[in-house]
Amino acid sequence: MTRLRIFNAPAIRSAGLALAILAGLAGCSSSADNNFQRIGALARTSFSSVEKPEPRPEMTRAELNEIPFATIALTFGEGRRTFMVPLADNGRYLNYLDASNRGLVMFGGAVSATQSLGQDVEAVRHQPNDPVAYPTPITDWPGQVHRDYQFTQRSGAEYSITLSCIFVRLANETIEIVEINFDVVRISEICTNAKRQVTNTYWVEADTGFIWKSRQWLGPHIDQATIEIIRPYSG
Repeated sequence: MTRLRIFNAPAIRSAGLALAILAGLAGCSSSADNNFQRIGALARTSFSSVEKPEPRPEMTRAELNEIPFATIALTFGEGRRTFMVPLADNGRYLNYLDASNRGLVMFGGAVSATQSLGQDVEAVRHQPNDPVAYPTPITDWPGQVHRDYQFTQRSGAEYSITLSCIFVRLANETIEIVEINFDVVRISEICTNAKRQVTNTYWVEADTGFIWKSRQWLGPHIDQATIEIIRPYSG
């Protein structure tokens, strides 16, 4: 199993610290200038959260359009959206981080690792035909795939959970993601092993297999997460 390492950035509270983080990022992304912009945006968000602890209204599409790089939204349950930007591109593994130091590694439409969300996913092994990890037109999705999720216990011991997953096409739908509508196919994924059953949901662009929205299992001790693509990553 490939081990993934999420960039472990501390909370950004000063421009000086942001520059220090930038220096560390320069070696793992194609553009130091883009990294500086991303860190700067997170720093501004962090300053805002320190000065104004009360919740601000959720960002509008117009405000999100001012962010000149890829953006995703993360939601747990009925909670508020958290917006994230990618700080590194490690060979299709995109390391997203928010201003609270919570992170996701996305591989295609799949969450392949997490940071500071509880008992974090260290890595996920995807089969080459897994359409969640590798965008695939709906007509070519396989009937079944297997995934291995790797976790670390508090003692430091590693363990894995292997799930067998089947896909069920449910309906054609139009969904709204921050003021923009998308025509998609809703697909349910039922994953099982001898001890558990979990259900993931994907809202997929039929022709390309691009996943605009998903609700994914991230482990046995954390709520499912909803991930929405605000602006796709273009490399």
